[in-house]
Amino acid sequence: MFQKLRRPSHFSQRPRRIPRQPRGRRRVTQLLDAAAAVIASVGYDAATMSAIATKAGAPIGSLYQFFPNNVAITHALRTEYGKHYEAKLTALEAEARDLRLEEVVGRLIHLTADFVESHPAFLALMGALGNTRSPLSLRRRLRSRLAGCFHAVSPRIGRGKPALLAAVALQLLKGMSHLFAEAPARQRRQLVREYQVVLHGYLAERLKSDRKGRQQ
Repeated sequence: MFQKLRRPSHFSQRPRRIPRQPRGRRRVTQLLDAAAAVIASVGYDAATMSAIATKAGAPIGSLYQFFPNNVAITHALRTEYGKHYEAKLTALEAEARDLRLEEVVGRLIHLTADFVESHPAFLALMGALGNTRSPLSLRRRLRSRLAGCFHAVSPRIGRGKPALLAAVALQLLKGMSHLFAEAPARQRRQLVREYQVVLHGYLAERLKSDRKGRQQ
């Protein structure tokens, strides 16, 4: 089972070796894909380094060559997921200037739901040990990308307001992700619609004064 660490260790998060060559990077991707598959299948606590190596079709020594322990591989996987989500938010930010708030919210909700569906280990990883979280710098970039979306919709928004709205919105999306991942398939789209109403209502109220000029 995954070891239960009593305190976070920055050293335990670090890969043993960072690949420089394409072949090494492909091997790391293969190992992370295997880790995601195992965690999605049996859960975070029941996953083992041995099971991950077996799923990857690699010797256990090959896994340890890159990741010294399960904390390191889980941290790397969560970081990889965070980068995937950041890419989606970056694309939305680039388009947001030409979109209405309703459209931005709709795309944000749906891209989040699609992300959860395409990353089956996501929910299990959210319950992993705290010291396996993605880097703070990455989490800050996610908030910044989302804040950029809101600023693009309402360019006259107050200086610190986009970051606050982004922090709240990300928590709402996190809650939706939990419910969405656990819900039967027939209920998932209904949850998407409900959260779209919630998030749009919140943002419309908070951006009301800033958006009057744009809507006229």
